Amino acid sequence: MKKTLLSGSLVAILGITACTDHEIIPPPVPLVDIECLCEGSIETLTGDSTFTYDDTCTYSSTKTISTTTLSDAQYQTQMLNSGMNQGFEIEMRNLYWTDEGSNQPTSTDWQAFFNNAVTNSPNYSTNPVDDGVVIRWTDQNNKVWVSDTTIDCISNFTYNLFTYDSDTTGEYMEFDAVFNCRMINSDYGVIDSARCLTNAHMKSAFRLD
Repeated sequence: MKKTLLSGSLVAILGITACTDHEIIPPPVPLVDIECLCEGSIETLTGDSTFTYDDTCTYSSTKTISTTTLSDAQYQTQMLNSGMNQGFEIEMRNLYWTDEGSNQPTSTDWQAFFNNAVTNSPNYSTNPVDDGVVIRWTDQNNKVWVSDTTIDCISNFTYNLFTYDSDTTGEYMEFDAVFNCRMINSDYGVIDSARCLTNAHMKSAFRLD
């Protein structure tokens, strides 16, 4: 009898154990690790001033969608330090495509647009319809300076590389770029209307959206 009761107890225990639900915790979803850095020097009234922004990167785009002609888009990446109004932005102009209802280019066309900029360094664009790159700097007074093509300063822009990556937040083209240019602003008057940006180095990304 003891053996029978013991066997029954074991069966009951095993039955309870077998019916216990185990919570399955999915592994964490890996996110793209994007480097966020912009550093260089910019001319001031008292000499060159170095800067470093390495805190927050954001991504945006501006599109004109057409059903009769080519659609076009410009892609921006912004970089600033948390709690500060100042920072840098790079805008790439212009990607053209035939839209079929998605309101964005295909991933293949989008990647090709940026990869082409590695082998064919972009010029600075001063007109929205002109292809190229635009640099914007928001200074400590929240005034925006924009890249210009006048040759008073060294002027060049080079993408060292683009790397494609994606995660649940979207598709990204990570980049490393170096550039020099003249920056202009009309808020200060003649004396502060132009400054030279030199030895700038930026790591960030553009996002497909």
